[in-house]
Amino acid sequence: MKKLIAAASLCVASFSAHSAIIVPEHDINAGKQIAETVCAACHGVDGVSPIPSQPNLGGQNVKYLYKQLINFKSGYRVNGIMQSQVANLSQQDMANVAAYYANQAPWSVGFGNPATHQEATKLYLGGAKSRNVIGCAGCHGPDAAGNAWAAFPRLGGQHAEYISTQLKLFRAAGREDEVDGDAQMRYNDAAKEGEKGMMQTVASRLSDRDIRILSDYISAVH
Repeated sequence: MKKLIAAASLCVASFSAHSAIIVPEHDINAGKQIAETVCAACHGVDGVSPIPSQPNLGGQNVKYLYKQLINFKSGYRVNGIMQSQVANLSQQDMANVAAYYANQAPWSVGFGNPATHQEATKLYLGGAKSRNVIGCAGCHGPDAAGNAWAAFPRLGGQHAEYISTQLKLFRAAGREDEVDGDAQMRYNDAAKEGEKGMMQTVASRLSDRDIRILSDYISAVH
């Protein structure tokens, strides 16, 4: 419990950047039309992605979804497919589709790896003090349900392949790896300009094994 409290306290500094997100008034029916024509091939009409490398969106919190669309639109988050998909969407369109997916039934959980469950549980909940790795639960919750107020995403049941990829992208940004371009790194907002965001900092200390067992664990936690 002490480790969870300590990890949660480290998240407080990053709340301000996320809690300021204001989603415009939205039209869920209009969002459904966009989802059906623009998003469904990768994310499913109901927000359950048929592609393990693409995230489930159904039941995700609306602030997080809206912020990610804004980030793709601005180029702050780099992904060629997503940037082309949002290129012709207005802020209102993005609010509508974010609200539509947020109002869908949450996706179901996947299957974890029994062989690494205990090790992954310890890492997710309490981190690894010897390596200055804080637990994921401090920001995303013990049940990986996220924090809608702070726009921290729900993770539980998300595709393991997608989680693994995102952690590696955050790690590359946190370590300032020499990569071929911004598409191989992912950033999230820092509390102060010029500092690294929480996810870059945390992921920079994760090994390949950490990422693998965490991704398997998260895909099954609920």
